[in-house]
Amino acid sequence: MQQGMKYEYVAVDTAIEKLAKAVELNLAIQDVEIKSAVGMICAEDVYSPIDLPPFDRSAVDGYALCSEATTSASPNNPIPLKLLPQGSVLSSCSNAIPVATGQRIPEGADAVVMLEDAAQEGDVVYVMRSVPKYGNVSRRGEDIKKGELVVAKGTIIKPQHIAALSAIGMTRIKVYRKLNVGLISTGSEVVSPSHGLEAYEQGYVLDSTSILIYTALSMHRFVNVNWYGFVRDEELEIRTVAERALNENDILVFTGGTGPGETDKTFKSIVEMGKDVKIIARGLAIRPGRPTSILVIESKPAFLLSGFPIAAYIALHEVVLRAIYTLLKIRSELFVEVPAKVVKRVCGSVGYSTYVRAKLSKCDGELCAEPVLLHGSGILRSLLEASALIVVPRNVEGFEKGERIWIRLL
Repeated sequence: MQQGMKYEYVAVDTAIEKLAKAVELNLAIQDVEIKSAVGMICAEDVYSPIDLPPFDRSAVDGYALCSEATTSASPNNPIPLKLLPQGSVLSSCSNAIPVATGQRIPEGADAVVMLEDAAQEGDVVYVMRSVPKYGNVSRRGEDIKKGELVVAKGTIIKPQHIAALSAIGMTRIKVYRKLNVGLISTGSEVVSPSHGLEAYEQGYVLDSTSILIYTALSMHRFVNVNWYGFVRDEELEIRTVAERALNENDILVFTGGTGPGETDKTFKSIVEMGKDVKIIARGLAIRPGRPTSILVIESKPAFLLSGFPIAAYIALHEVVLRAIYTLLKIRSELFVEVPAKVVKRVCGSVGYSTYVRAKLSKCDGELCAEPVLLHGSGILRSLLEASALIVVPRNVEGFEKGERIWIRLL
């Protein structure tokens, strides 16, 4: 095997750290309407120009009053207060003023009694429950204070961020443009599902891997995926498509042709394409997905994934997306992890990070994870049945039945 072609099985953390030192992704900044920013990466720190709420306001429908006037109030000892019209100033603690939820607290009032804790008769309201100072009152700035950071640079913007931005009066925000990812599927045996089931009889394989990677990447709104179709295991064809994709994208992702076989020509084709190519990792210490490789071509990252769907999917999440989050300095969490009890022994492979698909269920009042015991990098059913990943670290042989661990939701 030629120099650089030999598998080394580098740890993922080591490979991503090495990649981050070798390349920079600098995406242009766009100014967009906030309603168009959901799923995009915030390109600025956004601070609130106001207190929110901007004044003390009622948290309920009721009557604004002096809290001290209600000290002895109860159903058996209702406290009568004279009602003043809305918009009045509470000049005496013997008075009360009707207020609606969200309405400014009248001057002189420091609490609100709920409608259901009072009874109105004419211009008198009888208070039947004591209310502490600032009871049922949203204080000025208790939600967001003036000058407080609302959205940090590098955050993937969610609907709740949009709501906060709108509340502080913002209508536009700066975001990074979408990351262009070129997806190339290699393999002379792989054809589009449009060929029909007859393709299997002719010795072909209907594509499931590239469509899996395409749709999984497309779920991230800050990513724009450009798919370059199916490329045969011909070095010239691979190089031609790769060069075109390189000119049109920020990152390249290849599926297929990463193994050591004679027909697996993706890695060799890229390394020898006459460009400035740097090998970051030839093989990664992960199972499934060991053939996964990382290159830098003309200062652009390229990820070579297995042609098997499970191995490619694991590598996408654990390698490609992790690298993208690192290179773009995204602050948001990529994985959601929750504690769970494993109901069967989970075996790892010392020296490799092992990713075991698992089904989640409730047992004895807690979350339990059951390994999907279907092996192989190409078994789609294990993904269909799985709702989580059990990650067995490189230095761990496995987890025992009943052990409580952190799992990653799919």
